[in-house]
Amino acid sequence: ENFSPWMALAFTGTLVFPKRVSFLLIPLLLVVIGISATGIKDVMHWEAVTVYGCFGLAAWLAARFRGQLGLVSGLLGVIGCSLAFFIITNTVSWMADPVYAKSFAGWLQALTTGTPGLPPTTWFLRQSLISDLVFSCLLLAAYNTEASIRRQQAIPLLRPAVA
Repeated sequence: ENFSPWMALAFTGTLVFPKRVSFLLIPLLLVVIGISATGIKDVMHWEAVTVYGCFGLAAWLAARFRGQLGLVSGLLGVIGCSLAFFIITNTVSWMADPVYAKSFAGWLQALTTGTPGLPPTTWFLRQSLISDLVFSCLLLAAYNTEASIRRQQAIPLLRPAVA
C-alpha cells in the first residue's frame, strides 16, 4: 500500500521532461486517470483536489529548477515534496475527519498515529518516501542512460552553484 510513482512523476518527471512539456501535464494526467478509474465524484471532492494541488505544486517547483539541479539535489527535492505532501494532506484530513480533535494534539495525532484501527500515518510517510525515491532514481537513471546513448548532456551527480 501507498507505493506509487505519482510524486516522483510530478517532481522528477518534470525535471527530466523537455521545457516544451508543461509542468501541468502530469497533474492533469492524474486527474484524467482518477476520473476514468473511479468517476468524477470521487476525484473532485476537496481532499482529492488538495492531493492533485500538491502534485501540481511539486511539478511547478520542479519546472522552476529544471536544468539547475544535480542528481542529489533532485532527490532531496522529491524528499522535500514528499514531506510537504504528507504534512498538507494529513492537515486536510485532520480538518475534515471528525475522528480527530480540532486541537494541536489532534493535529499531532493526524501526523503520527492517525485514525485508530489503521496503520500509523508515519508508516504511510515511510512508504511514500521509499516509493518516491525508488521511482525518482528509476526516472533519473533512464534519463541519464538515454542521454549517454544519444551523446547528450546527462544530469550530473552534483551541479555546481551558479554565482
